[in-house]
Amino acid sequence: MENNVGKRILEVRNKRNLTQEELAEKVGSVPSYISNIERKNKCPSLSLLRKIVKELDTSYDYLLMDDFDMDKKLEIKYKEMFKEIKKLDKKTQEEFFNVADNLIKSFKSIENNSKNK
Repeated sequence: MENNVGKRILEVRNKRNLTQEELAEKVGSVPSYISNIERKNKCPSLSLLRKIVKELDTSYDYLLMDDFDMDKKLEIKYKEMFKEIKKLDKKTQEEFFNVADNLIKSFKSIENNSKNK
């Protein structure tokens, strides 16, 4: 599945007439990082993605889902998961995203270690 998150963030940011600098300031990041995300050089953390979704008034679905090649079972699972996350209180949502961030970092580390062997 192709990573279209950056491309979609760019599209929505432009529709909202925001510069990279303005978006970065609003979400607590730096313009160069937003640029790297939009150019597909970096992926935003879940906590940053949450802030971007809120600031751009868009949805996780739009930013994360691939229009054509999406595995429908995975799409349904993501939608169900996001619905459940939205039901949690704000503090629990923050804790969830912190745990998810750490899990992603761990999995990336495992992938990097196995690639380097």
